[in-house]
Amino acid sequence: MRSTMERLLARLAQLARALTPQTAQQPAQPPLEILRFDEEQLLIRGCDGVLCFERRRHVVKKAGRVVASFEAISQVRLAHHRGGDDHPAYWSVDLHVKGWFADVRVGSSEYDVDASIAAARIATVVGKPVKAW
Repeated sequence: MRSTMERLLARLAQLARALTPQTAQQPAQPPLEILRFDEEQLLIRGCDGVLCFERRRHVVKKAGRVVASFEAISQVRLAHHRGGDDHPAYWSVDLHVKGWFADVRVGSSEYDVDASIAAARIATVVGKPVKAW
């Protein structure tokens, strides 16, 4: 059973999509989609597939392989990327991992609400702050 907060967040995301003007262009990447959020795991479909945040093992997996431990993640980054002539503006969510040269990309969305909700849920699961970038 979904909590009241989850229902409100889902409804807020629907309203944001309904109120956002539609353009003929497609988003820069496939949108973020929360597939599962419970006491066992968080599953998010993003730009390169599905990331699994396992609460019991404290690891992030992609295609069955561990890509980061919760301890190695220093922050969840939420960034706005301006649009241009050939692409619309979008929001991205990344995991900043200590000691790595590149962040782990979770995904992106045209909608700030979708990206913010995804970043907040990840931060809740991994116990790290969200930083605007």
